[in-house]
Amino acid sequence: MNWTTFFALFLLISITGCTNHYNDTIAWMDNLESGMNIEAVRESEPDFVEIDWQNPQTVGNEKWYVVNKIKGNNDALRMTHYLVFVENEYQYRESKK
Repeated sequence: MNWTTFFALFLLISITGCTNHYNDTIAWMDNLESGMNIEAVRESEPDFVEIDWQNPQTVGNEKWYVVNKIKGNNDALRMTHYLVFVENEYQYRESKK
């Protein structure tokens, strides 16, 4: 096997082997229904997302839960995403740089 073939094969395996779930995560968060109970949101959380459910930030009457990890994330802007709840009901996604 020559180097060109090896490199092409390596590149193909690298690209297909590392799934970036960033867009999948954004789609999941954006498709959550407003007013959805926090337990229902937790149960629907995909395996490729890690949310810190134990340490929400309190902003007024809102609780913001940070997305700690997205499997395969290569977000060049390094955005931070939050799920925002009021009285244990989902309100919206907040994203910040």
